Amino acid sequence: MLTQQIEAIVEREEDIIPLLKSLTPTQKRELVPFLKTLRTRIFERYDIHEKTKWGVSYSSKPLHSQAKMDIVDKACYVCFNKTDTKKAFFQVSKLSVSDDYLENIIPWYKPKWFGDFINDEMSWDLTYEKLMDLYQKDLFEPSQALILARLPNAIVESSWKNNVNKSIYKPEVLLKHKDTLEQHIWLLFEEVSGINNYYNYLHLDNYKGGNDIWIDTFINLTETQKLDRNRVLIATLHTSTKGFNKTLSGWFFDLLLKLNPSIDEVLSLQDAFFSALNSPHSKVVNTVLKYFKVAASQKKFKHTVFIENASILLNSETKSVVTSTLMILDKIAKIHKSSQNEVCKKAAEGLINVDEKIQVRAAKLIEKYGKPKDDELTNDIGMYADNLFHNSKEILKDFLISKTEHEAEIEEPEIIEPTDVLDESNAIESYKTLDELIFFVSQAIDNNEVYHIDLLLNYVPKLNVLLDQSNVAKLEPIFKRSLDLALSYDWNSQIGNLEHEAAYYINDFAEILMKRFPVELASFKKKKQSKIQKLKEDKFYSKHHKENLKVIEQQSIPDYIYQIHHALFIQSKSFIQKNSTLDLLSKPTHAPCWIHPTTLINRIVAFEKQNETIMLYDFQIAISRLPFNFIPKEIADQIELISDFELKQIFKYHFNLTELKDVKLKQPELWIQSVLIKNKTNELDYFQNKLSTNLKKEIGTYTWDCKLRDHFYLEYDYPSKKQIKKKIVKKELKLHDFDTKKKDSDSLIDNLKGIFKFNKNTVKIKSIYSFMYFKKQKYYTTIQPHDDIKFLYLSPNNPSMLLSQVVHYNLKESTFWDESSKKNMINLLKGLYNIWNRPDYSEGAYLFLATGLLCSDKISRELAAEIWIKANYEGTLDNNFLGSFIGRLEAGEYAPLKRFTDLLTSNLFNISKTHNAFLFQLLNAAIKEMGDTPIRGSKKLLEIFLELKRSSNVSDIDKLTKDKLNKWHTVNSVKPVIKKLLDI
Repeated sequence: MLTQQIEAIVEREEDIIPLLKSLTPTQKRELVPFLKTLRTRIFERYDIHEKTKWGVSYSSKPLHSQAKMDIVDKACYVCFNKTDTKKAFFQVSKLSVSDDYLENIIPWYKPKWFGDFINDEMSWDLTYEKLMDLYQKDLFEPSQALILARLPNAIVESSWKNNVNKSIYKPEVLLKHKDTLEQHIWLLFEEVSGINNYYNYLHLDNYKGGNDIWIDTFINLTETQKLDRNRVLIATLHTSTKGFNKTLSGWFFDLLLKLNPSIDEVLSLQDAFFSALNSPHSKVVNTVLKYFKVAASQKKFKHTVFIENASILLNSETKSVVTSTLMILDKIAKIHKSSQNEVCKKAAEGLINVDEKIQVRAAKLIEKYGKPKDDELTNDIGMYADNLFHNSKEILKDFLISKTEHEAEIEEPEIIEPTDVLDESNAIESYKTLDELIFFVSQAIDNNEVYHIDLLLNYVPKLNVLLDQSNVAKLEPIFKRSLDLALSYDWNSQIGNLEHEAAYYINDFAEILMKRFPVELASFKKKKQSKIQKLKEDKFYSKHHKENLKVIEQQSIPDYIYQIHHALFIQSKSFIQKNSTLDLLSKPTHAPCWIHPTTLINRIVAFEKQNETIMLYDFQIAISRLPFNFIPKEIADQIELISDFELKQIFKYHFNLTELKDVKLKQPELWIQSVLIKNKTNELDYFQNKLSTNLKKEIGTYTWDCKLRDHFYLEYDYPSKKQIKKKIVKKELKLHDFDTKKKDSDSLIDNLKGIFKFNKNTVKIKSIYSFMYFKKQKYYTTIQPHDDIKFLYLSPNNPSMLLSQVVHYNLKESTFWDESSKKNMINLLKGLYNIWNRPDYSEGAYLFLATGLLCSDKISRELAAEIWIKANYEGTLDNNFLGSFIGRLEAGEYAPLKRFTDLLTSNLFNISKTHNAFLFQLLNAAIKEMGDTPIRGSKKLLEIFLELKRSSNVSDIDKLTKDKLNKWHTVNSVKPVIKKLLDI
């Protein structure tokens, strides 16, 4: 029989090709079931556990030889249809294009799916030359995607000699096939490819141009007339309309610069150049404007078209684009006098720019060619009068209508009280009925709101007591989703680790209910067991699923800081087991995390009535979520409802009804949050001295500096063929007395103890701050984005402890080197925007905000700017404190000063006169903390400082700032600005 023959051939490792050639189509189909079974057996692997000096190493090896597996592969290749082939082979195209198959199988058997898999899988074993050979032999039609994937690599030939990979530049391969230069090479201009990313890592023996290898190839092809130069120019310009990303578009315009079109070529291709002006990428636009600066002096230049397109260019965020546009408009006005009026109107649009140099350039152009008596022009200029810098106003004084007639003051908002976080409109919706609770729990793990995890911990116990045989089956979809999330190994950017822990918590809830309602939940139990069985059969998931099915008390956590929520989940589960419907004390009543004082007192009273033990960390979080400086009218009477004397005293102290020195601190763990929240120096000192403890880290105050520091790393040296030690100097922010020492491992057990069971004589204070540590890996943080903001909201009145951690681990440098750190920064700034409601935050919060204003991520800078605007609007920010931190950071050149000045002009300047006064304070405090020698970008900072001084009725420059300016006065680049500042 055929099956026995095949088994014998495989066993003896003989040539199977003669047998396969003899098979009829029917025989091939009949062999498929047998070959599937045979393949599973021959490709079976066994596990190997080896002890090494690093621990146990896990690996696997095949049970059978490679020769046997190759024979089975050939049999399957010949007999399987397309569907079976796709399931059986990881990359069947790798076999299809191998020399063995091309020589021994394809000549007599070419599957119908031969070309489909080659085009879909794009095997790296298929080079462009081999692709074209197969095409010439009519074996398949290569897709455009395959050509684009392989053509960029065609001009480099690689080979191994003496265990060394040798690569040489070989552009002549492009001349081998007619279709290459006639069709294929032009696809590079039409579709996305990796042409800009190749060869920068290769060490070519005959080419040293690095990543310009394809640019030089195009230049050579046009110079030797292998490619039409005009067609290459047009194709290059049209890449700006293809939707390419910034890098790829920039590469093509590097090619344009290397082609260096003449003035005649630019004029003849004006339409293509104009189309490129619509590109979203500044390099493309700047390159076009570079050539237009030259062409604009020619009469053939389409100046009217440029004027029509000037508006979008003048509104660009890229300064060089705006500057170049104004220069071209100047040339047009000089040559075409009939267009001078239109040019001036367009130039007026440049006055909205917040960069003084651009404004002055636009103003000079208008002064040069404009007519002060032109009402339309003066009206256009008047629209921007409020935005003009002092120098711009001086230049355009003849065009500006007097202030009494036209110029309006900058809109001036009044300083108002901080946002009422307990306003009724901010109240979090409550759920009571069965259907409401089911609806809420069903969406809680989707991370739709930052407080949903807090609500989940409170609503599941309430849902639990409403369930009976008639309605419990309604929870099956929720249980299924939670099980899928708990067992999922896929990363989801929309949810964090806390949502995964919520899924484990709901799984435990499901297990409790399955024991109570075995018949009603039998269907879900069967589905769960089926899913688990499938995972057990999958070696990759077999160990993973066991860990994620553990009860929540035994679940591992990704980092130390997750202990806080872990304890809350366990506490909530205990409520379910006891059929208790008490709210956790820390459940927020108002978004995003605030608790109404009356509600918190009522919860404590309810705990006392039911003789329920209060968990320490639940209490501390609840106290930390009481709004700062909000004291209800009848708070004294409400406090009297509490039975426990010490708790009563804590609330009296918290709401200013008693002094700290007048009470006995029996359990300091209960007092610490109120002391930190009130943040009064004398009370903090008293508390620390009384207990012989130090709360520096809880307060978030550290000794820090920013300066150049040496770092060492290993780099592979190609000539010596070994790793060598190298030194790099980095500008780095460092918290000197930062100590990451954690509490003992039994602290999680301790945190579940009641507040009335602590040793009253202890001075070692247990608090949630003991857990606010997280590790920073090389390329990511262990705090997932979306969890970070939930940790911030554990202590909204004292965020400095957590934010100091973030500064220490994520913000040593102003540039983000991993995406997770950047997302952490964005989320925390969003969270800080919602809770910033007092000017006396500790150093950690202000240092974090300062780094936010200077960091490399534009979104983060803009969010930090929004915090500054809102906080100054509400009078809840100390600009001297923040400014001093910015100055100290820039003294160490933490970030390019231009980054900060750009943010000042684009986001913070001219918000209102009040904001300008605060901005003056900020810069006043920053400059006096900067170094004795002005760093690059200081001139622009001083120009903004001067403009603020001129435009606002602000106080004098601080004496220490004047001293700093006098030291800088010897530097020529800033001398004129400083003279003006000191003379005012």
